[in-house]
Amino acid sequence: MKFYRSKFFIICVAVAIVLVLVPSALSVFGYTDLVRSGLKTVAKPFEWCGSKVSEAVSGFVSVFTEYDKLKEENEELREALENAENKAYENSVIQAENDWLKSYLKVKTDHPQFAITDATIVSRQAGNYATVLTLNRGTVHGIKRNMSVITADGVFGYVNEVGLDWCKVVSLVETASSVSAYTDRTGTVGVVEGNSLLREDGLCRMTYIDASADIKVGDKVYTGGNGKIYPDGLLIGEVVSIEADEYSRTLVAHIEPAVDFSDIGATNKVMIITGYNTTGGTKDETSPQE
Repeated sequence: MKFYRSKFFIICVAVAIVLVLVPSALSVFGYTDLVRSGLKTVAKPFEWCGSKVSEAVSGFVSVFTEYDKLKEENEELREALENAENKAYENSVIQAENDWLKSYLKVKTDHPQFAITDATIVSRQAGNYATVLTLNRGTVHGIKRNMSVITADGVFGYVNEVGLDWCKVVSLVETASSVSAYTDRTGTVGVVEGNSLLREDGLCRMTYIDASADIKVGDKVYTGGNGKIYPDGLLIGEVVSIEADEYSRTLVAHIEPAVDFSDIGATNKVMIITGYNTTGGTKDETSPQE
């Protein structure tokens, strides 16, 4: 009840009475236009506030409408991008498969005397170079120990261990690997073998080279076929340096293999020479390691 007796309440009531009585009196005396003008003047701030509130509400609604539109456009763009990426991936897979088939057919054409089966790399030894691989071929596929493993570029290594549906392959740069070899330019002979120090650089070496042999950097090196694992004429690599062995009085050539062991995982495919194609059938190549 104190509120109704307060000065604030009394002043508000008085102002309200004035606002009602004054316009009414002016209207009675014919000052209608003056009343209208006054009311417009009084109402103008309220109209301005209402306009701003309306604009704010309209802008607020517009922002959300625009947000929904942009969200829908982003979803469409994302879907289009995913479709494009999937298409690009499918094309790259098809291209890689085509490249592999071309390489496979080229090897078959260049070496019709070999019985060859393709194999997929399922795992590789950890490290900078894939010097030991596991393939998806085993005894059920006719794979045996000491079979040669090659790629389209050249010799990779040989089968060292065989399971039912898998086998492990040791590369040329492993210390357990060796193969008789010769150079293409002069027929210089020697033995290509792995070396623990050179392996880290993806290299191997050719030893037992006569001190007077004509061998130069850039000479191509091929398998000699004198042993029981690798057939004759497979590309091993290229001579990158030559040094003298003062103890044995022979030459030692460092060989960069034709196969890039640092990138072998990217191909995902290799080939296993299972034997020779002869008029009498296929002869298995399963003799001991060279």
